[in-house]
Amino acid sequence: MALLYSSNNNALPSANDIKSQTVDEDMIQSKLDYFQTPKAEETKVKLDYTQLSSSAQEDPSVYVQTILDNTPLPKGRDAFTSIHVVGPNECVGSESAESTISTILEGSAQLGRECKLHRLNAIGCSSGASPMEEYTTIFEAASSLLLEKADRASLLVFVGWEESKYDAYGAFIGMLPFRGIQVALLTKRKSHEGMLHFRTPSGTFDLDGLCSARMGKFTVHAAFGELESKKIVGKVKEWQPVDISSEETKPNVVKIPFKIGGLGLPMLTHNGSSEEALESLRDLLKYHYPKGYTPIVSCGETCDALGYGQDLLDALNQEDGLLYAHKSGETYKRYDNYGTVELFETINAARKSTAPPVILAVGGGVNGNCIGLIAALTNCDFFEIPTTPMHYNDAVTSAKKAFSLVVNDKIMSKNIMGAFYLPQLAFCVNEWLLTISSASAHATVGEATKTMNMLGISNSSVGARDFHNVLGACEFASDFTKILSDVGGFDNLIDFIESPSTIKKKKQIINLGKRIAALREAAAAKGEKPTMQSPPLGKIGKFFGSLPSLVSLSTVDSSSESSSESDDDQEQDLQSLIQERKELMANFRATFYGMPEEKKESILSFLTTINREIVCAKAMFLAYSDPFEKYRALLFEYAHTLGHGVEAFVNDLYLKARNLGVEIPAEAIRLHGQCVGMAVLWAGEMSRELGKLEGDGYKLHQSLPYLFNRSGGFCFMPIRELCDDLSVDKEEFLESVLQVVRRDNKRGYCKSSDKSKSVDQLVTRRPGKMLASPDPNAEIRYLVEVDEDWQRSVLDKAFDGYFDKVADLQNGELTFVPTESVTRKSELKSESTVVAAHIRSCILSAYQADADGEEM
Repeated sequence: MALLYSSNNNALPSANDIKSQTVDEDMIQSKLDYFQTPKAEETKVKLDYTQLSSSAQEDPSVYVQTILDNTPLPKGRDAFTSIHVVGPNECVGSESAESTISTILEGSAQLGRECKLHRLNAIGCSSGASPMEEYTTIFEAASSLLLEKADRASLLVFVGWEESKYDAYGAFIGMLPFRGIQVALLTKRKSHEGMLHFRTPSGTFDLDGLCSARMGKFTVHAAFGELESKKIVGKVKEWQPVDISSEETKPNVVKIPFKIGGLGLPMLTHNGSSEEALESLRDLLKYHYPKGYTPIVSCGETCDALGYGQDLLDALNQEDGLLYAHKSGETYKRYDNYGTVELFETINAARKSTAPPVILAVGGGVNGNCIGLIAALTNCDFFEIPTTPMHYNDAVTSAKKAFSLVVNDKIMSKNIMGAFYLPQLAFCVNEWLLTISSASAHATVGEATKTMNMLGISNSSVGARDFHNVLGACEFASDFTKILSDVGGFDNLIDFIESPSTIKKKKQIINLGKRIAALREAAAAKGEKPTMQSPPLGKIGKFFGSLPSLVSLSTVDSSSESSSESDDDQEQDLQSLIQERKELMANFRATFYGMPEEKKESILSFLTTINREIVCAKAMFLAYSDPFEKYRALLFEYAHTLGHGVEAFVNDLYLKARNLGVEIPAEAIRLHGQCVGMAVLWAGEMSRELGKLEGDGYKLHQSLPYLFNRSGGFCFMPIRELCDDLSVDKEEFLESVLQVVRRDNKRGYCKSSDKSKSVDQLVTRRPGKMLASPDPNAEIRYLVEVDEDWQRSVLDKAFDGYFDKVADLQNGELTFVPTESVTRKSELKSESTVVAAHIRSCILSAYQADADGEEM
């Protein structure tokens, strides 16, 4: 198939019209999972308690084998790869626990099993441990497991002692290894009661296995003790999200349909003013909590500076609440950045009142992921209020809430400690999306190019065949390449974001916001607690007033251009400063509304389309087939293996630059989605080098990130230049990325033939067609084994700028032009919209060729 523009290329029939084609009639008759919508069934949590007396320890190997035989294996595995024992600190002085630990270690050795011992810290085992001490105990133990390479095929044996209230540590530690670990609880409890609901001694951390937000996911898989054997079963409570019926039909409100695990998750976009949107949200929550509630509004420092957290807290108008501001960015996606004494005190105090704690995540996906995990740990109701498209269409639409493993400010492994926990509502204030950075906008399309390449046109007959084993996929399947048609809106959004006027106005707001935060922190340090008649000071949260986060470096102006930056302004009333910020924000938004109607509408169309299509893509897999993202839905990890590696590298690079006082240019900032977008190109190159993606198919795959690269958001050279400034050479780059790859969270899903190899996902032949593995455990996850040398090869090319290109259409041919030869967009031969139309036409032709039985 030649890559020639064809203006009369007809769209393929959708999967809904599949009966009109003979081949597709046969597909329907075969009852493909793709077309099957399962009936709703009640969800139950089951736990087998097996009697295992201490006398059985006389034969250590039999004792250990009994645990192994009565603990369920992870699906697809025929044996546990390793045993990890977590026991009390020696200071507890429990003879029975120490005897059990010795027996397990000895029995494991006799059976030839790898076994490692982890100890809880002393303070967490002491009477009266505080919530913060419990929190640290849980995460230290989970981190130890991961650093010792525990994976989903490992067995965690938690050895309890006489005080069974500490059994809760086993449930929480077992919950955190994100890709899963099987948990066997050895307990001294005197009753079977409460085995599906664990609370730490302080009562702060609460794991209710029957809570519907967990979708039946329970982390204890087997229990053992002196009691008689018993099967414990509980019915998951009814899912009760926020009732949006009063708002969803309003003309300025858009509902995006979404399901996960068969449960409807309400997602609303409010296109009115910020004030109108917040009133709408206030009314929804007032109806949901008629007796009131305690809002805990979590936001990163940039969102806090923009005033979004305070605006929301004020609008909700509750008697009490907390503005919880913290550092943001991937380096701070870790447990020590999100747990504080004040946060846990607020949660516990609210529980004792008639106004339950409600956690609201305001900001980007990192904040949503992390504070969502806090909600999962504390069993609090959770709501997501995204201020970036990535948070709305990517983070919200995944039940996974996770921290990264970060040691000494270095990201060891991304998103590896977490839980599955649903928000009761996702509510997007569209005006808040206008303050995203260029990096954030590129991050959004970076993830979208991943989605388009892995799913293509899934609502076609060919798409139905490609994803025939995804249960109920037809309900949300779509032509995801339609995102290409809105590339003009993306370009206009970047022009708006990068215009000098926009940058200046946003800097003024942020600089003023940081002054407000500093004054608020100063008031808190003095122990001032103003009354609720002064809302901005009445709900004081923890604020980190230290160095700005890496994400916001490009928006902070050290020269402080705000109209309120003089020394005399330090004494201004905080309320007047907040009012000034509101006026600056209104002026900022007026810049957008003053744009030509066509450009403004194109931006709104882009945001609407990309949000809708990515949400549909996630729902296609999560609605029924794989809500916990362990099998088919692991496909959304496409391009994430190297993407996570380079993301960890650049964040470490930014930290090094900051410590050395080296300025980080805005064009060198790379967020998660941008790293994924770059890794899409690298994955395509690996497929080409393997002979799995050639000719036109390769060109189409690479063209998707290149189409959106006219502003350089997926170029590596700015990172390379920062490396040069910091004396970081190619070898250090390669080894740093590959170290993260070796700890990738997809390891353990399938056996590897060689420890030097890892697993990844690759496209073959054309966008929308994934390479399959002969290993059924790998195939069900679209995983294939890859050699580290292949990864090293594409990373080597990236470091030299090989992938820094832009898609153009020259003389009817799709061409990739090196960015170094393009100093202005006008030097390209074709508008991005023309290039997009050509690419989409060629993808449609590729699908038509497959429908006709041809090869590309």
